[in-house]
Amino acid sequence: MAESDSTEQRVGRRDLLKYTGAGAAGVALAGCKERPETPTPGPPDPGPGENGTGDKPLSGRKFKLGVLAPTPESFPIGTSMVRSAELAAEDINKNGGIAGAEVEILVGNTEASPGTGREEFLRLVKQENIDVAFGTFLTQVTLQCFQPMAQTKTPLVCTAAAGPKPSRVVSQQYDKYKYFFRVGPLNSFDLAKAELEFLNLYAKDLGWENVGVLIENIGPFDPFAELLDENIRDVVDNVPIFKRTSSGTTNWTPIWDEVENANADVALIAQALTGTASIKQWFNQKRQFEMGGISVPAQVYEFWEEVGGACEYIFTMNAVTPQTTNTPRTQPFMKRYREKFDTYPVYSGPITYDGIKGFAQTVENYVLEEGLNAKPTSDELIPVMENLRYTDGTILPEFQFTPKDAKYAHDPQWSSMQETGVPVWQQWQKDPEIKEDYGTMHAFAPEQNKSADYAYPDWIDYPSDHPANQ
Repeated sequence: MAESDSTEQRVGRRDLLKYTGAGAAGVALAGCKERPETPTPGPPDPGPGENGTGDKPLSGRKFKLGVLAPTPESFPIGTSMVRSAELAAEDINKNGGIAGAEVEILVGNTEASPGTGREEFLRLVKQENIDVAFGTFLTQVTLQCFQPMAQTKTPLVCTAAAGPKPSRVVSQQYDKYKYFFRVGPLNSFDLAKAELEFLNLYAKDLGWENVGVLIENIGPFDPFAELLDENIRDVVDNVPIFKRTSSGTTNWTPIWDEVENANADVALIAQALTGTASIKQWFNQKRQFEMGGISVPAQVYEFWEEVGGACEYIFTMNAVTPQTTNTPRTQPFMKRYREKFDTYPVYSGPITYDGIKGFAQTVENYVLEEGLNAKPTSDELIPVMENLRYTDGTILPEFQFTPKDAKYAHDPQWSSMQETGVPVWQQWQKDPEIKEDYGTMHAFAPEQNKSADYAYPDWIDYPSDHPANQ
């Protein structure tokens, strides 16, 4: 089942703030109060010539890269996209550009609105003459860019929307829509597979025999819910609750009563718009079950401050955290971002950074191998991008796109959490060695990205033989 077409509603400013758990407009820009003790080195010095371009074949030319970001001045997903794109461009330009061509970043504010996203895509193409667009958050925004993308033959590289429908459309109508690629996140079906793998590997060890599932009833979660519902009973002993919850829910007490009365060990959630209220009420009511799964608000570094620490013990799937070492480049990137912006990015940041760096490396290799002295056309770029193999990323040790004849074409190739180390499972914990009086986004799974053991809520009365007491 593809993501519903009926979800093309506008996400307003108030919804964006609720989505991130933000109570103030400047949440993404509200910095931490401390900077890292050890500054992270910047990119290597450029070679000879202006910006190190020398006599490279595309010297004097420019690659204009658009970034379609939702409310980048305040919404963490949009802010992280734009800032990370700028860091990527800075790296590329300091190292000679793309075969000598300078990279310029141009931003389009989609406002998380399908109509606005389409308008901004067209503006960037027609007025700013971009070569490629990166970004888009919410699959309905991505899909609204498909017609202008096909008409103008401008590649669109998604870095923040998980719905599988765009890639399915590429598979079904390749010649028309071959210009779409997704560097991340994993599509919703793969996210469900990752959660099932996680449960299969860790549920028993964590003491989760009864799992209550609560998935927010919004279109982007439809494919995720479908696959999870079909398979979860094969990997956990008992699922007493499996329901979709309204995105308008503000009073979670009746729902938490239901979960508690069902003797659930954990509430396995998938939440976006309702994430803040549910978490605060779970914590303040000291409920007798654990809680986590996918919580977009809990992926934001400022969330601890926003909820006054009420997210302690909450766990969520994520791509990377300030503590993980997915690859040798993860920590240098995260520390550099913190050094420059006084905070950490959410998942859209490193995905956008890797997407732009991978694109630049692949295009430069193609230009040099083919002996070109002009930028490749958009139609020439497609097979180049289809053959992209990037091993210098911050999230995955190796990145490639699925082939054009795959069921979901031009998606990230992903096998399993155990093999790739992604997604990581983070939990908000107190760790005074990292920061006093502020939560740490520790990863407790998978093993290769583990930075701390899973922590059990200290108010739950566990039986003596429970793993919490071992």
